[in-house]
Amino acid sequence: MGKFLLPFKEGHHSVGSFSAAGMLLSSFFLAGLISTQYSLNVLLWLFGLILFGSLVSGTRWGTVLSVMAKFEAIILAWMLLIPFIYGTHVAFTLCLSWWTLNLYWEGIERGLLIALRMITILLVFAVTLSHMTLNQFVGGLRTLHVPSAILGSLLIMLRFIPLFLEEHTQMHNAQLLRGYEHGTRWQRVRSIGSLLGTTIDRAFDRSVAVYEAMTLRGLGKGELLSGTGFRRTDVVLLVSLVGLVLSTLFVLPYLELRIL
Repeated sequence: MGKFLLPFKEGHHSVGSFSAAGMLLSSFFLAGLISTQYSLNVLLWLFGLILFGSLVSGTRWGTVLSVMAKFEAIILAWMLLIPFIYGTHVAFTLCLSWWTLNLYWEGIERGLLIALRMITILLVFAVTLSHMTLNQFVGGLRTLHVPSAILGSLLIMLRFIPLFLEEHTQMHNAQLLRGYEHGTRWQRVRSIGSLLGTTIDRAFDRSVAVYEAMTLRGLGKGELLSGTGFRRTDVVLLVSLVGLVLSTLFVLPYLELRIL
């Protein structure tokens, strides 16, 4: 199947208990539910339940964690930046010779809240996609009536972003072996500019070739993709989501008072 940006399961056929459309729809619903939570206790509860469900379902953690690690820098940047720009109650003051930097209690809580949201949502989608193949992913999106043009662009992006990064790394390593890092600053700038320009130029050439190949195979001249539909077992997902919503509305407020 080749390298993809998402943690798809290997192979072309995978027998699962739920349909790909049902799992994707449940993931979107969970992401919306998580993004509307403002309590750390509720988010920790949801994160624990999702983690438990992932362990029970036999998630391939090596693949999932490798995908989540790619977004670690973004999550840490939000968590470390917000405490310095949001809040009114100062927790710590860093005095420099030219500047005074304040760390706020409200910012610390907001940073943890946003970071936990991002990690939980990322975990939901990474675990979901690790239980389906690329064919199931495409069929699930078609079942949810995603247009073929958007779906085709999405698949090309998911396929060629890893190739673009891999090619950039290979060219950068080749320049290091040739000693470009020991030159003057102007030589290093020219080297980086040449590297980026060559990589982007090759990416455009490859995209043109892929588009022409797909056009010859009938892209845009009919419905080439079909949905996989839903399964009766998807009712279990629906019942689980309803129970999760009820727990966040009625059970957790009581538990939160006990915790606090």
